[in-house]
Amino acid sequence: MTDLRAGTRVKVLAALVALMFAALTTRLWFLQVLAAEQYKERAKDNAVRLVEVPAQRGRILDALGNVLVTSRASNVVTMNREEAGEKKEEVLFNLSELLGVSAGVLGERLDDPRYYIFSPIPLEVDVPPRVVYYLKEHAGDFPGVDVVQLPVRVYPYGSLAAHALGYLGQISQEKLDDPSFAGYQPGDLVGVAGLEAVYEQQLVGTPGVVKYRVNSAGRNLGEIGDLDPIPGDDVQLTLDSRIQQVAEDSLESGILGARSVFDPNTNTNLRANAGAVIVLDPETGAIEAMASYPTFLPSVFTRSITTRGFERRFESATSGYPLLNRAVAGQYPPASTYKPWVMLSGLSTRVEGGAPDDTIVSTAQSYSCPPSWTAPYDEEDPEAIQYTFNNWTSANLGYMNLARALSLSCDTVFSPMGYEYWRLFYPPPNADSIEGNDDEAPREPLQHDLEALGFGRVTNVDLTGEQDGRVPDAAWKAGIHEEFPRLFPEGRWVPGDFVLMTIGQGDTLVTPLQLAAAFAALQNEGRACVPHLLGRVIDPEEGVVRTMKPNCRGKLPFPQEDLEYVRNALADVPRGGTASGAFIGFPFSDVWVAGKTGTAEVLNRQDYSWFAAMTEANGEEHVVVVIVEQGGHGSTTAAPIVRNIIEGIYGLEQTGFVGGEGTD
Repeated sequence: MTDLRAGTRVKVLAALVALMFAALTTRLWFLQVLAAEQYKERAKDNAVRLVEVPAQRGRILDALGNVLVTSRASNVVTMNREEAGEKKEEVLFNLSELLGVSAGVLGERLDDPRYYIFSPIPLEVDVPPRVVYYLKEHAGDFPGVDVVQLPVRVYPYGSLAAHALGYLGQISQEKLDDPSFAGYQPGDLVGVAGLEAVYEQQLVGTPGVVKYRVNSAGRNLGEIGDLDPIPGDDVQLTLDSRIQQVAEDSLESGILGARSVFDPNTNTNLRANAGAVIVLDPETGAIEAMASYPTFLPSVFTRSITTRGFERRFESATSGYPLLNRAVAGQYPPASTYKPWVMLSGLSTRVEGGAPDDTIVSTAQSYSCPPSWTAPYDEEDPEAIQYTFNNWTSANLGYMNLARALSLSCDTVFSPMGYEYWRLFYPPPNADSIEGNDDEAPREPLQHDLEALGFGRVTNVDLTGEQDGRVPDAAWKAGIHEEFPRLFPEGRWVPGDFVLMTIGQGDTLVTPLQLAAAFAALQNEGRACVPHLLGRVIDPEEGVVRTMKPNCRGKLPFPQEDLEYVRNALADVPRGGTASGAFIGFPFSDVWVAGKTGTAEVLNRQDYSWFAAMTEANGEEHVVVVIVEQGGHGSTTAAPIVRNIIEGIYGLEQTGFVGGEGTD
């Protein structure tokens, strides 16, 4: 019996031993065959550490080579929320004492929503060496904290051209999914606005790598190799920092000056809360200056900012939305700055059934400029309403030709043009009294001409955020009524829509850049150039690798004689027209100036002030466009600002802001 039990125990023990050897063999087979590659990589990682070395981001230069944006190395304290874990508050308190920054501020920076939970978040830049040494020596007391040397953007001119230059921010998930951003990692900084975003691929450079040998305990055994980073290319712009400074200074001083001007329409001073400037070379489309007010300091984005802080500084009505580049993204009624284009359309639009030379208007005729004009209406229709449209002045200015009507900006000469577009081209076929065209759609030659000028579509400038404005037509009005019936209760296109369009009101919207491009084409004998900011791209070692060639293939659809007529008419605006008060004493014998004032009516706002000018002297041509939101009449605020910019461009003694009389 005892032998039987002993034999059973031996058999069980043998089975267990066999089973253990089978398990060990299986595990060895798994490690050596199935998981071999995985553990080879782990072993390699235990032996070698790769540390990425950021590349120097390319510089941004102005047209003369002045450095607008560059980079420098900076010691940056970062913190990883995930690694800090439950000790986050304690670490922030200790950092606060070390950095001299309150724990609350550091906590707000740590909560920056632009960064992922696993990303190191910059808490403080430009920390002194003593802080670096202390954190390295006491790393165990600061879990999740690191000090890295990173390139930080530097702006030698402060906020100059901030909207054009843009700024950097953490890469978005959308860009990480974009094949053009292959190689980028979560947490990388990229251009998120302005030229920094548009020319990201040229500016970014290629990171380098340093290899270190480490033991299994993670101890650094020394550097074993490196690959130097390749700096990004420099981007040289068409912006001229001198003209840019003149534009920004003139805009700011003009806005501040306008706030002391009394507005009789509201019985308060002008609010003059915002504005924009464009200076353009009409022969090439090169943007020489682009300003938007209020502005901001791009250097703010070199460190973390809280959601609340960001909203307070950049996205509140009280801040004035300083990140908005009003030069390309501001959409405004053009007011009387639209009249040159309406006149050009009217001079070239043939009247069907009339004499060969019959057009909407004629340079050979005289027109009455009364204080008001009443649109014709159907007397047989009991529901018909008689609409009256007022001129900007209550004076009867008498009879005048088209050139003088443009110079004096007479609304009651232009309003009837709008009605003629309705009467001759628009009414539905079953109501236009023309036989045989019942199947034809109403024609809209005015909209066609305005769109040919570039209104209602983007200019394709090399910037982010450009808006397309609006040239309204019957289809747009019907669609917007269907989508927003309360805001747009009328869905039918009516004569008044054309009448308001001829004086740049109603539902018409333009951007300052669109208007500048149109005036540039007028000055450039009808050749339209695409506005651009890029001059060339420069490789630090190879030199110029790309040069921007002007794209001036566009052509205005108007005869040269009509273009010349309108240009000459606009030359009288600053001499004897609506802007003459703002240009008293200006040396027209030295600098040729032509332009157009505009006073835009905006619901629940004071009037918006426009002035668009063309200039020429000493072989230099420029187009200057200014808008000031709630700045009153075009002659009151925008025209004096434009004068000051022109004087600065040509080296004349600057007049400063002297508010002009309240004409259109």
